[in-house]
Amino acid sequence: MGRGGSVDISRNGSLAFSVTSMKRALACSAFLLLSSAGPGSPECPCISQSSGSYNLTRSQLLAAGFPADYGTAGCQAYDSIMASSGCAASERGFCQNAWCYVDMAFCPIDQSRCEKAGGLEGSGVSPFCRSRTAHPSTLHGLPGVFYSYETCGFMNQYDTNLTQVVKRVAGHVIRVAADDSFPPWVVKRSMLGGQKEWSGPSYDFFVEALDAFHPRPIVSIVPGWATAGSRKIFANSYTACVHDVAVGNFDMCVGDFWITPERNQLVTFLPAVRQDFLYLVVPAKLEGVTIWTRLNRPFLPFTPDGWLGVAAFLSGMSVLLWLVRLCESRPEGACAERCTWRLAELGQFHFNVWHDFLLGESSHEAEKGPAHKFFSLAFAFFILVTIASYTASLASMLVVEKHTVGDISSLDDAVLKGVPICVPTVVFKTFRNVFPQATFVEVAGYSPRVILSGTCGAIVLSQALIENMHGGMFVKEDCEAVKSGILTEAEAHCDRENDCQFQRVGDVLWSTPLSFPVSESLAHSLSWAFTLALSEGVFEQKKRANKDVFPACRCEEGIGQSKADRKNEGLSLADLSGTIFISCFLMLLGLVSLAGVRLWEKFSPRPEEHSNCKPLEHTPPGEKVTRAELHNARIDSIL
Repeated sequence: MGRGGSVDISRNGSLAFSVTSMKRALACSAFLLLSSAGPGSPECPCISQSSGSYNLTRSQLLAAGFPADYGTAGCQAYDSIMASSGCAASERGFCQNAWCYVDMAFCPIDQSRCEKAGGLEGSGVSPFCRSRTAHPSTLHGLPGVFYSYETCGFMNQYDTNLTQVVKRVAGHVIRVAADDSFPPWVVKRSMLGGQKEWSGPSYDFFVEALDAFHPRPIVSIVPGWATAGSRKIFANSYTACVHDVAVGNFDMCVGDFWITPERNQLVTFLPAVRQDFLYLVVPAKLEGVTIWTRLNRPFLPFTPDGWLGVAAFLSGMSVLLWLVRLCESRPEGACAERCTWRLAELGQFHFNVWHDFLLGESSHEAEKGPAHKFFSLAFAFFILVTIASYTASLASMLVVEKHTVGDISSLDDAVLKGVPICVPTVVFKTFRNVFPQATFVEVAGYSPRVILSGTCGAIVLSQALIENMHGGMFVKEDCEAVKSGILTEAEAHCDRENDCQFQRVGDVLWSTPLSFPVSESLAHSLSWAFTLALSEGVFEQKKRANKDVFPACRCEEGIGQSKADRKNEGLSLADLSGTIFISCFLMLLGLVSLAGVRLWEKFSPRPEEHSNCKPLEHTPPGEKVTRAELHNARIDSIL
């Protein structure tokens, strides 16, 4: 090809699909835009008769066997249907794209001429303030000649874009530093032969993302982690590894890297593979379950004022039915004469109404008239809605778990109490700027032993680190440091049990993306490969494939397991103990009442006949009595 030499694009399936799709889209736009040649952008115009190199370029083209107008007649699709360019049928992505040779006297930004025009570099005040991409031609006999697709409004698919994206990485060796200090995202697995193999969701994702290149690049793992020279500059080993990439010691680092301003200033990061959420972690103690806690559970579906409203409605309903019954029992007399206060009668009505409410049905005599029908509807509707609302949340509220309690409930609470908060060095500046009202203490590590040592009263950790903490990782590391002589027993606090005495409180304080630092030469290529792999769900697949490396919580149920974790489990005897106790207590009251009645009958003379009592009618054997009839008989016996 005339402009930059011959290019052979080797593709795998993904690359072929991308190029084909782009070719179709660009070919459609080409026929609309290229009906006539244009001069190109004024920021980097096409070569013209007024250009000093115009005649020389045309002569060189003729000498190389190309038409003199090839690339010198403004923006055109010069390669369309040109067999020598590989576009006999315009089948390649660039065939319909317009381009031209450009006048390099105007293409580069000229800061002095830009400022004379009253502009700044990057502004649109003058063409000398901006530029367009121009590429040197590798055609023999055209030294110093540049061409540009961009000045004509097209991407250069001829020798850049996916072609060059792939060529920078395909078949090359990538020097990688990897770290497994913070599992589970990057780990070393023990294989059958005793050798160690790199693995983990993040590492496996990186390896599979390289499948986008053909031939596949070779990953060379550099022994160790950050170099000693970089560690002298940065105390944090991860930031030191970023520095190693910046100076060219490695091509990239694979680990759990928080993308911070300091690190991003050193080098480019690939697209984030996930987000890390940072929380406040405070010391707490496990609070046991008391008998009062269990007795209180059946009443939790409603608040105290909710229960008060239920009681008020039921009591009002009882009084209303009692008054109506009194008025209806002597229709020939004045209603006021019948509304005398009789505690026994009123108590019986209260019992019946409460009993019906707890049974979930109304036994009121709706057939006695329109008024009673409305009374029955009102009571039935109240029972329906109230009981349904109660039972909807009762099952989950009956579950009683041990839970942790602490003196600090949030960051604001820590600020009010003047509690110093430990923050890892990597995000210390960020937290100091975002939360200036808080007192932060910079610490190098992530272990909560800094709280036990009295350095601070709380610490900021990510969710992944909290899971590792409750999985016993920090205790293990601190105790190993004691064996190695790095820490003393007093500093390590090895007697703590899986750090279960620390809990997360409050909302998310900060979120930060995680990815890998990469050298500038590989940034574009690997960014494309990572974006492609993320869009295909590769990272989620690797998380599922590596679920065995995620730490299991070793804390008691109250800390490590939430109610949501138990939603499919049945209620235990302990969960039902409060309900059983209350029911047994009511039965005990019944027994006490029975004993009291018997004693009263034994020691008190019983009148032969009560002026206000009517004997219950005898029911012949085999004849059924409805619940409503029995209810009326109880009321009639009182009245």
